[in-house]
Amino acid sequence: MKAVTFTKRAIQGLVGTLAVAASFGALASPVVTLWGFQVNSGFSAYLDSNNSTSGITASNTNPNIGLPSLLTWGAPATPAGQSSLGVGAASNGVFGGVIVTDGVAVDTVEVIHNNFPVFAPTLKTATLFDVITLQAQAPNVDPAFNAAALNFNIKFLETTNAEGTCVVTTSPVPCNDIFVIDVVGAGFDPVSNTLVQKFLYDTNWYAAVLSIDGLGTLSDAECAAAGAASKCFGFTTVENQSNVMQVHLAINNTVPEPGSLALLGLALVGLGMARRRKNAA
Repeated sequence: MKAVTFTKRAIQGLVGTLAVAASFGALASPVVTLWGFQVNSGFSAYLDSNNSTSGITASNTNPNIGLPSLLTWGAPATPAGQSSLGVGAASNGVFGGVIVTDGVAVDTVEVIHNNFPVFAPTLKTATLFDVITLQAQAPNVDPAFNAAALNFNIKFLETTNAEGTCVVTTSPVPCNDIFVIDVVGAGFDPVSNTLVQKFLYDTNWYAAVLSIDGLGTLSDAECAAAGAASKCFGFTTVENQSNVMQVHLAINNTVPEPGSLALLGLALVGLGMARRRKNAA
């Protein structure tokens, strides 16, 4: 009788597990395979080395969020002109396109630091506001929505060009300038040097993955020089040139398919049957 009762219970458990998996599959929406996207960026705050805004000129307003996409500072020390930090260049911080789920990352805006010798005041801190608008394009076309906004809190060190030893040991002389980035709204993966923002859309979880050319963990000396804690992340820029950092975006589906849940259920039931047989023996 025990063997018969056990078999019935095992079958009931298996049927129940498959029913839950089937129910999940019936309720889950299809994974979005193609997205339309638009990135809007602009500076929501900034201070110069005198802890004032007067030494910074803000311009190139992003028309969609009403924030400047270009900050300029310093009295020029050479004919090259002032230094500046901008996002999106001529597009004023706006960029749009399409992206395939689990496909290769696509290029979005460029972050550009025109790094020229200037006299103080210089940039000290800034906050770059960034929002990604997404619209499912396939298998269904849905209304657009905004992912959670990102705030890139920036600490900047305009290095002294006459110093004998550069904090950035890999830089030429004059010394590289230092940007430290602290992002609110996304996690930083130090292995892949990417920023990951997870979001739920129509019962499925996705990850928006941002990567910026040159972004990575800085040395403790570089972090300290910019007034940041050790193990900070950011990038450095070469003096006397326009430093262009391309921003890339990928979107990945992060949820197992319903079929995987069914296989997991079968494995759990099989494990339970094995344990009961052992106990019966």
